[in-house]
Amino acid sequence: MSLAAVQSTFETLGRTDPLWAVLTERRFKHNRWDPQAFFATGQREIRDLIADLDRLGLAVARGRALDFGCAVGRLTQPLGDHFSEVLGVDISRSFLDHAERHNRHGPRCRYLHNTRGDLAAVESGSFDLVYSNITLQHIPQEHAARYVEEFFRVLAPGGVAVFQIPSGTTSFDGTLSWVLRRFRAACTTPIKRWWRRRRGQPVIGMYPIARADVEAIVRRGGGRMVDVAENTDAGKGWRSYRYTAVREAHAA
Repeated sequence: MSLAAVQSTFETLGRTDPLWAVLTERRFKHNRWDPQAFFATGQREIRDLIADLDRLGLAVARGRALDFGCAVGRLTQPLGDHFSEVLGVDISRSFLDHAERHNRHGPRCRYLHNTRGDLAAVESGSFDLVYSNITLQHIPQEHAARYVEEFFRVLAPGGVAVFQIPSGTTSFDGTLSWVLRRFRAACTTPIKRWWRRRRGQPVIGMYPIARADVEAIVRRGGGRMVDVAENTDAGKGWRSYRYTAVREAHAA
């Protein structure tokens, strides 16, 4: 899938069901998310992020933070409670229209519509934190890899990137439920995608990158891995990791 196709998918979702497109719990589909409850999930997530950084002994400067794949600003806004300036970046203009309406930080929080396969519009060495969750998993691998490298270019020396990517589907755990889940996915997913495309409906792709490959991308970008933690953010059936890495002082 091309970046243009990714953009088309999320432009459509941003116009039709923007909050569900970010947190795709079935019970909230068709605009059933309560905005207050939705944004509260972001506040909790950023509180946990700050606690994790403290636990790892990472003294992140509280100047500028970048939220990559910000969508409607669910995480951008609470980052603004901890940093002097925040930039939210997203491929979808329709998402950003919602984000700007929900901005409670005024000029301290800005949003950037970026459809490029890089972050050329963002100045090198200008951020203390880059954060990205449940975003890179929806971007084809070659583009996601390039964005991760760009995270370390835009970070100041000593700055921290925290981002999530699935590494693949979960391994067989010996249970019948695993077998049935994988069988159902193998049988129904291609049909669902075909049917949605036929009806002109958006299709959200999932694109894993192996953990070893992610670690190599971080090194290539000039980062040093600090922590790799398995999580459930990619959803049932996927093995997912949250990576925390520091930009090396000598990185270009």
